[in-house]
Amino acid sequence: MSNYVYRFRLYPKKDQIEFLNRQIGHCRFVYNKLLALAKEKKDWNYYKYKRLLPELKKEYPFLKEANSQSLQETVKNLHRAFKNFFEGRTKHPKFKKKKHANSISIPQHFTIKDNKIKIPKLSSPIRFIKHREIEGNIKSISITKTPTGKFYLNVLVDRETIKLPSSTNIIALDLGLTHFCTLSDGTKIETPKYLIKAEKRLKRIQRELSKKQKGSKRWKILKRRVAKLHERIKNQRNDFLHKLSRKLIGDNQAIIVESLNIKGMLKNHHLAKHISDSGWSRFISMLDYKAKLYGRKLIQAPPFYPSSKLCSVCGYKNDNLTLSNRYWTCPVCGTKHDRDINAARNLLKIGLATLTAVGADRPKLMPAEG
Repeated sequence: MSNYVYRFRLYPKKDQIEFLNRQIGHCRFVYNKLLALAKEKKDWNYYKYKRLLPELKKEYPFLKEANSQSLQETVKNLHRAFKNFFEGRTKHPKFKKKKHANSISIPQHFTIKDNKIKIPKLSSPIRFIKHREIEGNIKSISITKTPTGKFYLNVLVDRETIKLPSSTNIIALDLGLTHFCTLSDGTKIETPKYLIKAEKRLKRIQRELSKKQKGSKRWKILKRRVAKLHERIKNQRNDFLHKLSRKLIGDNQAIIVESLNIKGMLKNHHLAKHISDSGWSRFISMLDYKAKLYGRKLIQAPPFYPSSKLCSVCGYKNDNLTLSNRYWTCPVCGTKHDRDINAARNLLKIGLATLTAVGADRPKLMPAEG
């Protein structure tokens, strides 16, 4: 069994939109209020701050309009943010802003029937586009509002692993800058560069926006246009990543990728834009959950493994290799290497060694091209 999220577009009526906006606002208010208290007292204890909810409702009567379980989930979300901060995975929690994407979690007392969802404290059900059937045990739902004003229903289910037909293929991929990734069979996948392609238009709108008075009608129109363009870029990127990750998972029994310090790489201002536009972190997370869902294996090479510097034929390490060297010749065995293909083949070797070490069924290696 594995967790899986279905996402559907909601089409609420005018009064339903007002209700959802109020619910989201209540949850955002509680999140920011408790975060401010935690910063002031310089401490965080989940149970201590959860017990403050009744007091907040007395102090701010409008919070009684909110679903109490949604407010409790808000405290859980803040607890999760603090936990990630204390364990060094993220920065200190930040205040939620109205202009960003916001959501409410509803763990219980909801009903999904056909293409409508009934939620607590709202008398009429909300229509959504049910483009596919929900399979699995429904655990909870959440409703998200995007910066463009669209609403989405997220349904979390516990779903059985879908066993794909067994494959004899195993492949490794090297994520790169000149191409999105290079496979160990020599195939190179081009980077779509959605953000970079839209950058000229984005800069023009943002330049026009900067000349308008903040809060004016024209300023709001341009602000929404910027948000819509960013949303379009995000949707294009996600579509590309979903299709590529699904194809790789479907065609191969095991996939080997490198463990990248993406957070550290983003500090390089020469590469940050290209890395962010590629969506490497999102892509690896997609491979991870799809491998679990479809019964495949995803192996990540150890951090700092010198996949580009090692000769995939004899094992010689080229310590003088720089990022600008796209091709190099091994001085020991004389093999001419394409930097990215060589890195992918080295990742394949370490992946095969890992499969052997854990005693897993090792698929047959497909012959490399070139």
